[in-house]
Amino acid sequence: MKRTFMARWVLVAVAACAYAVYVPAAGQEEATATDGAEAASADVESAPKAKKEKFFYPLLRCRIVEGCSARILKPRTTEWVSAEEGRFYPLGSKVQVEAAVGADCRAEFAFGEKAAVIVTNTAEFSTKEIAIGEAARTLIIGSGCIRLDLPRTLPEGMFSVGAPFFSCSNLAGESVFDYSATGDGDEVVVRCVTGSISLEGRHYRIEKMGVAHQIRIRTTGDDLFTSLRGESGDCAVILDQGLVSQKNFETGDITDVPKTLTFSLSPQCAIKIFRAKSEVGGRTVVSTMTFNPAGEMMNRCAFAENRSNINSGELVIAPIVPETDKEKAKASEDDSEEVENVEAKPEEGAGDSEAGDDEKKKKSEDSDI
Repeated sequence: MKRTFMARWVLVAVAACAYAVYVPAAGQEEATATDGAEAASADVESAPKAKKEKFFYPLLRCRIVEGCSARILKPRTTEWVSAEEGRFYPLGSKVQVEAAVGADCRAEFAFGEKAAVIVTNTAEFSTKEIAIGEAARTLIIGSGCIRLDLPRTLPEGMFSVGAPFFSCSNLAGESVFDYSATGDGDEVVVRCVTGSISLEGRHYRIEKMGVAHQIRIRTTGDDLFTSLRGESGDCAVILDQGLVSQKNFETGDITDVPKTLTFSLSPQCAIKIFRAKSEVGGRTVVSTMTFNPAGEMMNRCAFAENRSNINSGELVIAPIVPETDKEKAKASEDDSEEVENVEAKPEEGAGDSEAGDDEKKKKSEDSDI
């Protein structure tokens, strides 16, 4: 009995010792785990946040001037200065590049590390002055052939191109603008080499020009005529067709809504837009026509700006259906039958001449009698 009692006390003592050793160890593990979580959270918070990619410099940098002379007119100044490689110039400056005779011309001005305008001939362009902190950039074309090399990942609305009679937005990738003044206006060839371009002019717009798309735009100086001609690729051009009245059958309300026509500007296809000022009211009257590669008119409409009651609607030209081989063969048979009938028919006056001979003969006999 005494041994049994001692054995129980020994077991109780061992259990108490084991519990005393386990409790601090478990607490230490829990504290270690908590400290690790807090440290990990602190590391996440203290880690530097991912920086947004900077596409542009704050200023315009002259990167290369070879085989040409380049000069710059800074904003609110009247004196031109020679462009120096490596120097930065304020946005809003005007740039003129003049190619040297017999030399390979190349002038490069950088908007950013991967965004540049490249000139390989005599050309002129300017940049748009921006507010502090503004991210977007704008290039204004003056003359000559200008190439833009922009990042393919450039977000929409970050870069645009301006000209007197059209504008481009959402540029990305590589594009070329060959701009020249004509005797009564201007002409530009817009080519999208890679990436995309959105182009807009008066009474027309192209939501997206893709790779290898090229069009030619000509506008008169008075802005009364614009022609677009496709030279490469198929561009979907959205043409204005004025306002039309639309009735809501549920409420009975009548509202004016804009109407458009989407035309595929393929190579050799053309769009012609004529404008004129009406004598009454002074509103602009617009006439739009589209032509296929063969020069045949495909669409035609006329309207007055902001007037739904002056709108001709779509004037569809009935296509000329070519004759089939059977129809051509039948037409040739009919022609041959008509010729045979004409040959078989006696000549006019032949019968009359014979009757006249008989009458003369009879008169001769009567005279003999």
